[in-house]
Amino acid sequence: MAFKIKEVILGVGITILFVFFVVYGIKAFYKEPKYENFCKIGDQIDVAYSEGHGYYYSYPARIKEPNGVDTCLKPAEAYEKFRKDCLDKKQDVVYEYDSNGCQIAKSCTSCNKDFRNSLNIYNRNVFIIAGIIGILVIIIGAVLHITSVSAGLFGGGVLTIIYGTTNYWSELGDLARFIILGIALAVLIYLGYRGFSFLGFGKEEEKAKKKR
Repeated sequence: MAFKIKEVILGVGITILFVFFVVYGIKAFYKEPKYENFCKIGDQIDVAYSEGHGYYYSYPARIKEPNGVDTCLKPAEAYEKFRKDCLDKKQDVVYEYDSNGCQIAKSCTSCNKDFRNSLNIYNRNVFIIAGIIGILVIIIGAVLHITSVSAGLFGGGVLTIIYGTTNYWSELGDLARFIILGIALAVLIYLGYRGFSFLGFGKEEEKAKKKR
């Protein structure tokens, strides 16, 4: 009994440490894109195109003179025209505020879109890398005959695949999600049916039954 507890603790430890090892290994050797490498820090960007915002808010609130004239009316009209030109170019708007607090356009930019595209590619690659590592480790865990190590590697492989999938989940289509969930469900059902015996669990009970 005490030996089994030690095996379980060792297996859980291997699982946790393996996942951390893979995650930080990826972070160390495959750097995630940073926003500041694409967009200038301090720039105010109306992400009308890259995030699909169909409108903008002027901040602070538009200033009205005592006679009811909207001070920001003309700047807002000019901004809207400039904004439309940027949208036609599939770009966002870099803006600033004038002395009256009215929102005025400075230039068009695609930095936010480029950053998001780069981040999506990064997450896709992490998904592929984690998936390959996870599958290989699961196979290694399945062929080993050391129960604790085998179970630990198997668990680490599964969690590594989950890590890669969660990073890219929002970008996956419904069909891809359906396939991934179907495979995961099939694996869990298979494990439940086999009782994890191929990982070494339950072998003693099977031997005892055969002796009877």
